[in-house]
Amino acid sequence: MNFLEMQIFSYICGEQHNTKVQNCDTKNTLNGASSRPGQTDELYQTNSVAYIEADLKINHLRILMAIIKHLQTAIRFKVGRTVGKGRIPDSLLPPVATHTRFYNTRVLEIPVPDFHMGLNNGGRLRSCLDELCSTRIVFPRISHYYLDTFPGLIAGYEFPAYAKSVRIFLMNPMIGRLLLTEEGYSHYSHSKALTISNKYTVRLYWLICSWRNRGGFVISLDNLRKILQLGPSYDRYCNITGRVLNPSMTELCTRFPIWFLYRLYRRKEGPVLAFKIKVKLAPEEENRIKKDAYEFCFRLLTKSGIGFHAFTAIFDSVETEDLKPFVNKLTELVSYMSEHREIRNRDQYLRSALNAWLTDWSVRYQDIGE
Repeated sequence: MNFLEMQIFSYICGEQHNTKVQNCDTKNTLNGASSRPGQTDELYQTNSVAYIEADLKINHLRILMAIIKHLQTAIRFKVGRTVGKGRIPDSLLPPVATHTRFYNTRVLEIPVPDFHMGLNNGGRLRSCLDELCSTRIVFPRISHYYLDTFPGLIAGYEFPAYAKSVRIFLMNPMIGRLLLTEEGYSHYSHSKALTISNKYTVRLYWLICSWRNRGGFVISLDNLRKILQLGPSYDRYCNITGRVLNPSMTELCTRFPIWFLYRLYRRKEGPVLAFKIKVKLAPEEENRIKKDAYEFCFRLLTKSGIGFHAFTAIFDSVETEDLKPFVNKLTELVSYMSEHREIRNRDQYLRSALNAWLTDWSVRYQDIGE
């Protein structure tokens, strides 16, 4: 392993140890896996949930969060294990149950308060559950081994009059998708999410939480419309900004420790939105991240024969949430220059490339794709 590879390895390992989005502290995860739903406010979910194509109302989203909450034991087991993939122990899954319409189902028994619709809203809850039995759900397609399209979020339910809990039947393939942490996973504050009254804000909250570790993301306007199931009234960009993006951005910025900014870029294949994710950190955590990144960049450039002092102004202009993608970009550029010795003015080349990367969000952040 050469010096550059060693530096990348050590930086990434240090980043993973403290990352809370796609990597978890083993001790905390295992504690969470052995706890009952509701003992922690952090809700872990697979990233594919954020990309579901479905017209889900705010109460539908609360039901989905209740389902995910009661799958936490299995999700945290998968997140926490360090060796092998293997099967999830059946004891961590919902019990097998036979439903009149589907034979391949399991059942979750969820207390009525967990849906957060109030204790006297049984009629509304039943109405929403009826809708979710026939609301078409489309997950991102990953392989032929997993279903991506379902006729409903749930296969059925049992909710007798005056019952204190609801038995929700889920098809096994649906449970498989909700537990597919191999697609990536994220976590967020369940109690905070429940305070949101706008369905689009919830969906965008999930999206930015799933990309928190990357600093931002790029998504085509058409893809955003498809994920959020925006109707013809949102064909105009000003309606998307006025009714979806700006209200969500304002609410998250005002009340949440994570929020977003966005910019529109025009491409030949169509307009795209670049989202920059902002995260409020404790001062000591922010200082530690800056110190680690500074030391890494200094060692990398010095060993590569490039004077770091010429890049201090660029480094100082990088915001904390962008330090990881900045380090990744710097590493990529240094590696490229080491393979292309024909580049004469390496300082100028590096400075120009980094300034272009910092200026254009659509270049800086990863494209979600279709």
